[in-house]
Amino acid sequence: MEPLHVAHLMVLSIWLGVVITEVLFEFAASDAESLRAAARFHYKVDRFGELPILFAVLVTGTILAVRAWPLTPLHFIKIAASLVAVGSNLICTLWVFQRRRIEDVNVLLGFRRRIWSLAAVGVVFATPALYLGLVYFQE
Repeated sequence: MEPLHVAHLMVLSIWLGVVITEVLFEFAASDAESLRAAARFHYKVDRFGELPILFAVLVTGTILAVRAWPLTPLHFIKIAASLVAVGSNLICTLWVFQRRRIEDVNVLLGFRRRIWSLAAVGVVFATPALYLGLVYFQE
């Protein structure tokens, strides 16, 4: 596997690690204060960790796509699935930014349900994108 593919896979792996970390601290929050703390921490993780990592994913993915031109239909399927995953993550990040200053527990819980529902959509699309990238586009 060439270095750019390795770099892309590395930033994808880091992104996965960040998402797993977010899941753990989000669902560890059970009372009002821990929900507020999780919202503030999630904001910081997204701002200083996840957004730069997503940028690296998009940059390396774009370079790989340009270098693979002309793209096959399978490339387009992979890219579309990847963009749905990244797009849903960016929308979740917007919601994380919006909820960081909210004090009402019921509103926090509503945001958490919304964020994790859309994150599940992202996972559904990220999985086949990762599979296609690992199985078909290793050269």
